Amino acid sequence: MRRQILPAILMVVVLTVLLGGVYPLVVTGISQVAFHDKANGSIVSVDGKPVGSSLIGQGFTGDTYFWPRPSAAGDGYDAMAS
Repeated sequence: MRRQILPAILMVVVLTVLLGGVYPLVVTGISQVAFHDKANGSIVSVDGKPVGSSLIGQGFTGDTYFWPRPSAAGDGYDAMAS
């Protein structure tokens, strides 16, 4: 039984390090190099501070899109009014 448990534990540790650490770092590195302008998201900054994302709560007007949830926080999506 020990002959089977030791290799199983070793494989769990090796695969955890590879697939939980090395692979995400490699994919993140490739995305930063290949798609630098899109890899960090669509962060909106005001006075140098990140305040949100340009993709959240955007109002689509075409009939082919779902309608966004209406906001009761004033005109548009004003979080300061809520």
